[in-house]
Amino acid sequence: MKGAGQLATLIKIYTDKMKHVADYNESHKLRYELGDKVGELDLADVQKEIIAYISENLVTKVWVNAHEWIGSVLNHPSPAYIDYLLQILDEEDTNAPHYWALDAIEYMPEEMTELAIPGLKQRIEPINPSWSYAVIEKYFETIVWNDEDAEKFISSFVDSPNEMVAFRAKYWMETFEVEREEDAEGED
Repeated sequence: MKGAGQLATLIKIYTDKMKHVADYNESHKLRYELGDKVGELDLADVQKEIIAYISENLVTKVWVNAHEWIGSVLNHPSPAYIDYLLQILDEEDTNAPHYWALDAIEYMPEEMTELAIPGLKQRIEPINPSWSYAVIEKYFETIVWNDEDAEKFISSFVDSPNEMVAFRAKYWMETFEVEREEDAEGED
């Protein structure tokens, strides 16, 4: 990125620190510390930096430290990110942070996530061919946890020509059925 802002500087400092720790727990601790520091930054400045990062990487396809950049959305959530996160999902580059975009959407405050649901639903068929199995799994999880009509929506993909989509849809339909049976047993 051109001029490094406060968020870019923090991400650089913490990713450099994370490279030098051998222990996963220490790395995890540094990631939380980074989140705390990001939370102390000015919302407007962070938003400008994150949007600039995403916009630039949609062109360059580099995505350096995407986990930290996209994860910073959760420290300063805003509906302004939704369109950019959805654009990441459209990227047919396997290097694009599809998973982290879905993670950010899933864990944003409910009223913001609800704004993304219609856009998410438009992206399942035809599915982006660069989505990995983990991304498809995360896609369904994001829909299930954030959409009241998830079961109805997912039921239409049980017979999808895409095997991975059909598998996840069947999994969730079975899960919904088990939950209904458990609820019915609990009522007895």
